[in-house]
Amino acid sequence: MSDRIRMSIFLSVVVVVTALALLQGLTTEGTKKALPLILAALGVASLVMWMIGVRSKARRSS
Repeated sequence: MSDRIRMSIFLSVVVVVTALALLQGLTTEGTKKALPLILAALGVASLVMWMIGVRSKARRSS
């Protein structure tokens, strides 16, 4: 499997887990709300870091 396919699969999983954690965190009340929101925040942070990495790599390549 190529790196591009692996990265696509990984990013798809991150997006799905982030969306599910965010939905669960928003619908949950009390102390059980913290963990899903933390997972969602980590997912969003990883997607942002990936986008920044792709942009900086594109700038270096050109």
